Parts: sequence; structure tokens; C-alpha cells
Amino acid sequence: MAQKEGASSGRGMSWAGKIGFLAFIAGIILAIVAGIVAGPSDDTSRDTISKVVLTLAIFGIIVGLLNITAKEVLLLMVAAIALIVVGQTSIMIGGQAFVGFDILDEISKGLGSTINDMLYYFGRLMAPAAVIAAVRALFAVGFPG
Repeated sequence: MAQKEGASSGRGMSWAGKIGFLAFIAGIILAIVAGIVAGPSDDTSRDTISKVVLTLAIFGIIVGLLNITAKEVLLLMVAAIALIVVGQTSIMIGGQAFVGFDILDEISKGLGSTINDMLYYFGRLMAPAAVIAAVRALFAVGFPG
């Protein structure tokens, strides 16, 4: 059975893998909770939003440095692009523009905005990991061997 790169040969994940995994889980939980209670589309202060984004970026850097292997780079890049595209897609209905899931606010007040806020925060978590993975991929292409 093949082990994930960086995993110890003994019992399961290495310490770096565990830290990266915990940072990923904490980032997901923070993105969901912040999307519900402190989203950018709410009347939340810029200071609160910037602190959440900074925390998510730090978690994303940890994930990018400790968890992303060469085999996972392509999958991570596709997922990051999907998050960005889904979060920025807009549609015109009846002369009104709806961004992302805003149209769901017509069905349930705040539902679409909350989903958009969560996607915004997910993107802020995964962007640093994607940048780190992209730089690693460029180095791998630039320095074969």
C-alpha cells in the first residue's frame, strides 16, 4: 500500500500532516461559521472580516506547505478555480443582477448571501494553498530532475 508523501512509516500521518490537516479542518469550520455570522455581505465591520481573512490565509499557508503533495496539485488547482468561478458568476433576471447564489435570497431571506459568504471565505482559505502549490509546480517544471 502506498503512503502519502511525508507520512511516517509507523502509525498513520506525520506530525506535519496532522498539523496541516487540523489547519484545514479549522479553516473549513471558520469559513462556515464566519459565512453564517460575519459575512462580507452583512453589516459586519471591515476589521472583523479582515481578521477572519487573515486567519484563513494563515491556515491556507499551513495547508499549502504541509499537506499538498505533487499528486494533489492539479486537483487543488481545479478546486481553487471552481471556487473562484462559482463565487463570481452572475446572472441577469428581470434587469437585476444576481451574483453567485444571491437569487436564493428570493426564496429564503439571507440564504444566497450566506452561501456566497461561505464561498468567499473558502476561497480565502484555499487561495494561499493554491499559490504555494502553483509555485512548487513551476519549480518542478523549471528544474527537472
